[in-house]
Amino acid sequence: MAILRDWIEQMAEGEAIEAIVLGPLPWGDYGAEKIPPNWPQNQILTWEQALPWISYEFDDGFGFPGCHAIVAWTATKIISVSQYDGATEPFVIPRHPTAHEPIMPGHS
Repeated sequence: MAILRDWIEQMAEGEAIEAIVLGPLPWGDYGAEKIPPNWPQNQILTWEQALPWISYEFDDGFGFPGCHAIVAWTATKIISVSQYDGATEPFVIPRHPTAHEPIMPGHS
């Protein structure tokens, strides 16, 4: 089980979250009973505005993605989630050009 809020905070590593955009649930409303309804989709939100819609617990294992698609920004990072066959995990990429080891989201 996982909570988006916790994943984002972990990926931010103490940096303030400047903004977040909540996207759709990848499978419509399938499995959405734990998610607060009427979230502000595709809008730029502050961290505080987003908290009510990213604080639910969901199954991050195989099956279907149980959380919103999201993008969050800190001063140096872009945070998002990926899924492979329903198994969902967070990932982070640099916000600005920097030498680093690129990742391929969606692999397990």
